[in-house]
Amino acid sequence: MTQRAARYPIHTHTYCPAPGGPWRLAAWPLQLALAAVLVLGPAVWAPGPGWPGYAYADDGDGDGGADGGAGSSSADGGSAGSGGAPIDPLDLAPPVVAEQFVATELLALNPSPAALQRARALLGVEVIERAGLGSLGLQVVRLGLRGVDAQTAQDVLSERDPNVFALHHRYTLAQAAAASTARGGAAPGGSPLAPLKASLGWPVQSASCGKGLVLGMIDTAVAPRVEPLQQARVQSRSWVPPGRNPLQDDHGTAVAALLVGQPGTAYEGLVPAARLLAAAPFYTLNSGNGSADVMGLVKSLDWLVQQGARVVGMSLAGPGNEVLDAALRRARERGVTVVAAAGNQGRAAAPVFPAAYEQVLAATALHSSKRVYRRANQGDYIDYALPGADVPTLTRDGQQAVSSGTSYAVPFLVALVAQSGAERLAQPGDWMSGGAIPSEDLGQPGKDAVYGHGLPTVAVRCPA
Repeated sequence: MTQRAARYPIHTHTYCPAPGGPWRLAAWPLQLALAAVLVLGPAVWAPGPGWPGYAYADDGDGDGGADGGAGSSSADGGSAGSGGAPIDPLDLAPPVVAEQFVATELLALNPSPAALQRARALLGVEVIERAGLGSLGLQVVRLGLRGVDAQTAQDVLSERDPNVFALHHRYTLAQAAAASTARGGAAPGGSPLAPLKASLGWPVQSASCGKGLVLGMIDTAVAPRVEPLQQARVQSRSWVPPGRNPLQDDHGTAVAALLVGQPGTAYEGLVPAARLLAAAPFYTLNSGNGSADVMGLVKSLDWLVQQGARVVGMSLAGPGNEVLDAALRRARERGVTVVAAAGNQGRAAAPVFPAAYEQVLAATALHSSKRVYRRANQGDYIDYALPGADVPTLTRDGQQAVSSGTSYAVPFLVALVAQSGAERLAQPGDWMSGGAIPSEDLGQPGKDAVYGHGLPTVAVRCPA
């Protein structure tokens, strides 16, 4: 397959100026700044969502999906107008700095025995875990640190062994407590997704959609006992580290129901006949925040590839990571297409990963009016625009809700890529290049930074 040009390469080295010169003249203001940090703590320097290294799962945004109302829309993703529930800025505060990555650990990607020996000799690192990712052909070693912080350790070890050592990033839910607003159950046989299916040209009666398909998702745990999923073919596996508690959140159940909610229930999904593999690496930190670390993500991806998933959805976003990048490349080489959320930090935000990787399809979110979701990230890594704002979703207790975020666009693109391949309408390479996919151009002519190639209009039929 022809690869797209690399997007947003990762730089891991830090420049350190030599002592003396102008730095000596600037010493006293630097000392004052350091004193302020020590006295005031992280409040004076903690990064926000736009900072490199900030990691978050790309979930709902706390406005219950109600960000409509009167206002202008534009091709560059301008304001969608007023309306919707008020947002408490504290609800969207980033996690504390200590939670962005594991401060006492590093990861090593396919390290040689000599590289590990040098790490032991230089820094006294200890091997905590070795993960052989057989389906991806990778080995990841988790290393414990003593007396040195992870960033410094990575810089020191990378001087001799570049592209081996990486931070152990955490990907953390950064949503308000009420990411979606429950509205109660619907009558059996209802079809809350019918309008969104119609916008895609998707069969409203979707009972045969997904026949013969194996799909994967990496998300929070799925609640299998909710009625629309009771008869669905969902196979779940937890990748939560020992000693951690699984994160209790609605998002995984919502995504699973969007895909395989069963006919004849209150919530019929897009591909109810598909087999769905649900990997759940998210857990709760001591602070109460939710998190999935890189080791959990790559183990999840390896399991999904081993089990035969051909299209995988990752509704999370954050910083670039060398280990995650390598795992995604190996998955693509094995014919697996990965779809990820474009991010919910707005037009000025930095690119987020894994969506910004060349080997991943990035999905942004649309309102039913085909306006871009006002919080969606923008950039030349955006590939396609699909429904993702004011989406009817399902909660863990079986209630229906309305949710918004680019994460909810992911299952729509997963379903389209998989079903179009099964019907031989488009192949993964067509989706990666974009030129052969019929799409409604919603922004500037051609591919643009807001809508990518636009709204796909591949006419799937879902024959029985």
